[in-house]
Formats: sequence, C-alpha cells, structure tokens
Amino acid sequence: MRLQQHQNSILAAWNAYWFRPAPLFNLAICRIIFVSFQLILILKPNYLNGLFERASWSGAVYTPLPFVQLLTLPFGWTEPPPDIFLSIIYWISVGTGIFALFGFKTNWSLIPFSLGCLWMQQYLYSFGKYHHPEALMMIGLFVLALSPSGRVLSVDDIGRRIKFNLNKRQFEAFNIVDENSNFAFWPLLFIQWMFALVYLSAGLAKLTNDGLDWFNGYTLQYYLLTDGLRWGSDIGVWLAHNHTMAVLSSLMAVWFEATFFLVLIFPQLVWIYIPLGASFHIGIYLAQRAPFFQFIALYAVFIPWASIVQKFTARPWSSASNNKPEILYDGQCPLCIRSMTVLCYFDWFNRLIYSDLEMRWQTVAKTHPQISLQACLEEMHLILPNGAVRKGFFAFREILRYIPILWPLRLVLYVPGSSTFGPKIYKFVASRRQRFTPCSFETCSINSRQK
Repeated sequence: MRLQQHQNSILAAWNAYWFRPAPLFNLAICRIIFVSFQLILILKPNYLNGLFERASWSGAVYTPLPFVQLLTLPFGWTEPPPDIFLSIIYWISVGTGIFALFGFKTNWSLIPFSLGCLWMQQYLYSFGKYHHPEALMMIGLFVLALSPSGRVLSVDDIGRRIKFNLNKRQFEAFNIVDENSNFAFWPLLFIQWMFALVYLSAGLAKLTNDGLDWFNGYTLQYYLLTDGLRWGSDIGVWLAHNHTMAVLSSLMAVWFEATFFLVLIFPQLVWIYIPLGASFHIGIYLAQRAPFFQFIALYAVFIPWASIVQKFTARPWSSASNNKPEILYDGQCPLCIRSMTVLCYFDWFNRLIYSDLEMRWQTVAKTHPQISLQACLEEMHLILPNGAVRKGFFAFREILRYIPILWPLRLVLYVPGSSTFGPKIYKFVASRRQRFTPCSFETCSINSRQK
C-alpha cells in the first residue's frame, strides 16, 4: 500500500512537471517561428538546386540513410532518385509548410512537412557530409506535429470560433493570450531539455577531447585560424591572432555550455543565457562560418510570449476602459459577428471595446445624439476616446491602429486613392449582409414587452 502511494506520488509529480497548464499562445508562436525559419531555409534558390546537383553525382559517393532508402526503394539504392521525385518531395514540403504556418489543418500539415524536411536533410547527409545544427530543428518540428500548436493563432481556430459564434448568434469578446492547456507546455519543455543536453554534451566533449588544453587559448586559436582561412573569414583570422581573447572565449564557451541547464531550474536566467547564446552563435558564424541559426530560432521555446503580452496589457494607460475605442456593431448580423470575431482574435492587448447595439443603444443615443440607429445598422461605427466618431471604412481603418499585428494592413489602406475606393468597397460588402431576424431590435424589444 505504501509502495503504491509512493508510485502514485511520483507519477503525480511527473505529470505536474510535464503537463502543467500553460498558454497555448506560447506554443503557437513557436510554431510560427519554427515553420517560418524552415520555409525560408528550403525556399532559398540554392536549396532545390543543391538537391538536383547531388542527384547528378556519382553513385559511388551516395550512401542513402535508412529513411531515404524507405522512400526511394522503387528506384534502388545505388543511384540517387530522379529529379522529378526530388521535386515532388520538395513541393509537398513547401505546400504543407505554408499550411502549417497559417494553421490550416495544422497537425495534418505539420506531419508531412516534418517528414519532408527530414527526408531532404537525410538525403543531403547521404553524400557523406554530416552537420549537427539541423537535428534539433527536425526534432522540434516533429514535437510540434504531436502537440496542440494549432489550437490558437491558426486559420483552423478562427474558423472554429466564427462557426461557434454564428451558431450561437452572439459574439462575446475573448483573448487567445489567456487560453491555457495541459498539453501546451510539454513540447516546449522537451525542446528546452534537448538544448540543455546538447550544450552539456558539447561542453563535456571539449573537456574530454582537449582536456585542460582547451583553456590555454591556443586550441581555439588553431580552430579559428583553420576555419578563418578555409572559409575566408577575416574576423576569424583576426581573432586567431589575439591570444587573450581566445583564452576568455574558451572559458566563456565551456561555462555557457556546462551551465545552460540552470535555465530549466531558474527560468529568470533566460534573459541572461538567451542573449548570450544568440551572441555566441552569431560570433561563431562570423568567425568560423558555422551556421547555428536554427538554435537562435529554437530559443523561442524559452520566451514567455503570453506573459510579455499580458504585461503590456496590464499597463494603466492600456487597461483603462475610458481610453479604449468602442466598436458599435449589429449583433444580429452574421457578417458583423464574423468581423468582430476576427478583430477580437488579433486584439491581444485588449485595446478595443466591442458593443452590441442591442445592449448599448440607449446609452449611446444619450451620449452621442449625432449617431442614428439606422446608420449604425447599415455600417459599423467607432467611438474614439476623445468622443469623435468614425464609421464604415474609416472606422475599420482606425480600428487597425489599435491592433499592432494588423498594422501592415493599415498601411495598405492608406495608399493613395484608398479614401475614395475604400468606402465604396466597404458599402458594397455591407450591402450584401443579412440579419438573423427580419425586424430591428427596437421593434423586437417592443413586441417582446407587449407579449
């Protein structure tokens, strides 16, 4: 009995460590960063050309790895697969990567994207050159594919919320930054532990291979000079001639790698180790042309994105309701419900107030007599903190000012001629809208009171 209780307590502690409630927002941001980085990498012109180039190499240098063999079995293992096969794998990876980036069928898109990227990377490795920066990114993509990384910040989620609000015939304000899940933390924690193990392994390897000689500075000078001359890095050659800096860099490298695991114990150290790590890898690239940019992108798992947004939201000038613009929308209009859902989806900082006319009209009519009910039913109105009113296209353009993530769209709406054509397009779209009920809410309210 006591043994079972002990086992249950261990299991409970294990679950509490890996499956504690965490913001889905953090996981979604990491999905966007990881997938964006990998897409940029494979969309470089020389990437696909590199695949084709290796296909033309002699079969004598081609030693396919197991996963490559699995998919190229029909073509044999002695020669590289044909270009058409490489193109199919490449473009499937690109297409599913774009879907995964925007969160369309997120998990089903991440799986082929991860498999495609892994296959192409192993194909490149099948010609005898191995590099370790790519491995952690491949692991990260697969972890995302097994996680709820598309629960927020995705086309899937926006569509799900719009459908829910339309079925309910009501819009209620929400904030995706505040949404948590018990399965949102383990993917990030897993990659964090991988970082700790990778760095600890690198630090121990330096001490195992070179011993205390690593700290004499001459070992690092040798590597700097060799790589600097080989890859044409003037900075590397210059650093190789500075013995004092080589000694300090050797000490710093081992200290950083051997103690990085402390970030997992004391999360506050993130703001020290992550900038150091980014500087560390950028310096390695400049001096030795060793590209560890994947690690910099993967550092996103350590950043508390939701907490940062919430801290900005909690600022007094941002949270005061009297400083927020108020959107007046027709709560019985499906198009209005869709629009409010999308705007609220990106209003991470709670900068706007969303008011249904049915709930707010009596108050608005007293404080803003210049606003007519019919005009509000025809197009959206925005009441600014200073009392000014914007409507239609100009209300929408002003709303974007308070949603930073949509600022690029706001710039588009300020191009020359937008003030002329924008209102016409807005009125055309608004003219096609319908209402759930054929009567206005004032008439419905009178009828309900009479009943």
